Amino acid sequence: MSMLIRELKHEHLQISDLLVKARAEGVASEAGRELVLSAKKMLLAHLNKEDRYLYPPLREAAAKDESLKSMLSDYALDMDKISVDVMAFFNLYESTDQTSESFHSDCDNIIKALCKRIAKEETVLYKIYDQIYDQIINS
Repeated sequence: MSMLIRELKHEHLQISDLLVKARAEGVASEAGRELVLSAKKMLLAHLNKEDRYLYPPLREAAAKDESLKSMLSDYALDMDKISVDVMAFFNLYESTDQTSESFHSDCDNIIKALCKRIAKEETVLYKIYDQIYDQIINS
């Protein structure tokens, strides 16, 4: 497994952990809001890392592979939908005046959506990246 994939998987765990802790803490407390803000910052940094290092080699390989090209397109559309919901969640609950009673269920929904995405990335996309990475290293 490449160092990049190890890092990305570790970040997945950290992001999930922050959201689980935020859910337990609640958004009415300063600690809960800090956890939400930390999760947002970490997720944005993670997405930036994927955009800079993961996707360029995948797109390059997809130029010669229609199946991979289609898959990347599907992943991008999926991420666009998830991003809208996740960013709306973060924007709503990072505010100091927000004490919504629906925080726990909203947080559960975001955690579920991210976990589903993470599972797809780690079982499919990251494996493809490592195959491409191995081909580059071994050629």
